[in-house]
Amino acid sequence: MKIICVLVSCFALATAQYEDAGDFEIDYFQAFEMGMSQAISYWNGLIKESMLNDDMTAFNSSIIGMLAMVEPHICPAQQTGKCKPDENWMLGCNCRNGFKRLGECRAKPCQLFTHFKNKGAEGLAKFVKAESYTERYSVVFEYFANPISRALCECPGLLDASINCVTNYDGQLFTLLGGDRTGFDHVVKNFNWRSLKTIFKSYMDVGCAQKDGKDCITELAKMYSIAGTFLDNTFSSRDTCLSMIRFEDEFVTYLQTVASFNMTTESISSIANRFIDAYLEMQQEAICEPSCAGEVADAFYSCCAKDAFEAMASKPVAKAYGKLWASIWPLIAENSERKRPNFSEAFKKYTAFLDLNSFCGARTDVYKVRNDRCDALEA
Repeated sequence: MKIICVLVSCFALATAQYEDAGDFEIDYFQAFEMGMSQAISYWNGLIKESMLNDDMTAFNSSIIGMLAMVEPHICPAQQTGKCKPDENWMLGCNCRNGFKRLGECRAKPCQLFTHFKNKGAEGLAKFVKAESYTERYSVVFEYFANPISRALCECPGLLDASINCVTNYDGQLFTLLGGDRTGFDHVVKNFNWRSLKTIFKSYMDVGCAQKDGKDCITELAKMYSIAGTFLDNTFSSRDTCLSMIRFEDEFVTYLQTVASFNMTTESISSIANRFIDAYLEMQQEAICEPSCAGEVADAFYSCCAKDAFEAMASKPVAKAYGKLWASIWPLIAENSERKRPNFSEAFKKYTAFLDLNSFCGARTDVYKVRNDRCDALEA
């Protein structure tokens, strides 16, 4: 149900041409649809021009050549004895040895690579040809997100091994490309990798589980894909429970709030608080409105979703996000001594929202009933 992901990324495109509209009345849904269409057209063009052949049946020659270069490093021939740096110039021996220590899971990176090599072009072509946002979400999860999630569930050690490849990189790419690795080393040294692992592993604990007899990878994909249903219904002018037309006033207020942000006169913390307030007001109508709460919950709120929300709101994860942000800020700030924006208030509001029963309050007991059922199944 997190339509926020698509709303934020496409709002600027959708409304930029209307900034000087003056007294003209803006059709926000039309503007939003136009912005979304422009974003999809951009990605479709990039895929067709840079990745696929003319009839979109395979990767183009450039991608095929790149895959051929990378494959020996992801899927190396059987190597015995000590790692040889010249044979592992791309990933390095620290990375190679880290994956070798995974036992049977050492082959998982090669299996993922082979999947994307064999099925990636098909998935990209389906994305380009998709006629609805629901189809596009389905393609992204089926061909890309779900295979990675399943690999991590089958081999949790992949996460630590992958981070090791970055934090202890001893390959020769920088040397061969004539690049300076000073910036890379600075990021690696100051980024909080422990917090990143805490966040990922918390999500993996949920995503890799079975709840109510259902696979959580599939259920969580459905939870995120509900955004596609909302977009399709909205842009087809279908005023249903799974449509933004139902909460048009809150949606418009949300968009107007985002459009009013002024980075020169407002602090980033203030912008974050205004953003989350407008977002939560919209979500109140989207998921809590009594006549539609049941249908909306049916569409996304499974026991897997409940556990995912609880994981995101947990103290260890919240603390990890704070530490991660503290490590990222000096890396992205133009002036490293500039005071780090405080998002604690906005984050507390968002984590409170993740308890949907409390968030909706007396408006509906749909989420309480579902929570109780899920808890009973775990007892």
